[in-house]
Amino acid sequence: MESNQPVSLPDKNIPKESFITRMMDNPVIAKEFTAQMRSKHTFILLIGYLTLISIIILFIYGIAVADGSSMSWDPEFRQGIGKVIFSTVVIMELALISFIGPGLTAGAITTEREHQTFDLLRTTLLSARSFVVGKLGSSFSFLFVLIIAALPIQGFAFLLGGVEIEEVIVSLLMLITTALAYCALGIFFSSIAQRTLTATVSSYASIVLSIFIMGITLTLMASAGSSSMSQQSPIVKNIITLGIWFLISTNSILAAIVSEVILIDQQSLLYTQNTLFGNSTSLLLISPWIIYILTYSIATLILILASIYFVNKPDQ
Repeated sequence: MESNQPVSLPDKNIPKESFITRMMDNPVIAKEFTAQMRSKHTFILLIGYLTLISIIILFIYGIAVADGSSMSWDPEFRQGIGKVIFSTVVIMELALISFIGPGLTAGAITTEREHQTFDLLRTTLLSARSFVVGKLGSSFSFLFVLIIAALPIQGFAFLLGGVEIEEVIVSLLMLITTALAYCALGIFFSSIAQRTLTATVSSYASIVLSIFIMGITLTLMASAGSSSMSQQSPIVKNIITLGIWFLISTNSILAAIVSEVILIDQQSLLYTQNTLFGNSTSLLLISPWIIYILTYSIATLILILASIYFVNKPDQ
């Protein structure tokens, strides 16, 4: 028997939930971020973070003014100080975020295991993806607060001049990418370890080891390229140049410094075309900050997917 009742269609005019609303609907983010922001340790860390950056910036500004007191009203001199202050703030933020990020997330999952609440969480309707994304999102939210809190200090460079809006956007993209990547690294080790101490040590050891290996590889490639570049074929020269360029681009501080140098010297934000490392061939090289963001974004995605897999994997 056919029903004469009209079929109700979904209202297309109902607005969809925004990404931020969906993230805040995650119970893990809502619980942990709220608890974290209410903790006194959060404000102590925030005050210490801003105080450290401010002291170093005032110290640099004081030295610059003392050395060039007779040129303090020269626009080029003031712009140069502005560039130095802005670059110093960004480099310090990259270093501090790289240090704080893994510490926030290394115990995200292992703490649940140590408190014997991990198995209980797995019996709820909360999926492994929502659990991992929630833990990652709550830690990243705090790092994002740190990034935003330092913007007024960066704004001090605008009073002196020499800093463009493009530099601010690129620095924010690099800082956000770095925060996500190092939080994802801590989550990954927390998903495979049984103890928080093991996950924390593994996270920082992997960072130190990667920097050490990159430094050795970069030194060997640079020395090999400079000593025998003239005897090598153009293809080998280009491979060595691209290898060194990629290693530079995968280090946050080096990528930020080289990108800034390219922007100042060549007024180019996207690429550079120069003879580098003794290579007589002029190569078109993508600016390091672009390679950095792409590489770390892919690594972050892989770490998140791996964390979801290990969280969802039954314990042996």
